[in-house]
Amino acid sequence: MIADLVAGKPDYDSMSLGLADATRQQLSGIQPMIAGLGALQSVTFKGVGTAGPDIYEVKFEKGALEYRIWLSPDGKVESANLRPAR
Repeated sequence: MIADLVAGKPDYDSMSLGLADATRQQLSGIQPMIAGLGALQSVTFKGVGTAGPDIYEVKFEKGALEYRIWLSPDGKVESANLRPAR
């Protein structure tokens, strides 16, 4: 998903309709922010949050993000968010 966002070509078919719509609306801000962090270096699973998301730390050459992903029963990404890693 992260590589797709950096490329500006998210896989909308893997997302819920709501997330796909939100991603389309926010892509112009998300894509350059992630691309500005430089090359992807690693993705580390950190655990499952209290509300059920899978939590990952995503390291780039110029920073890191915490990425949370909620999956729906059909296997699509129901929701996702990112923020600077702590």
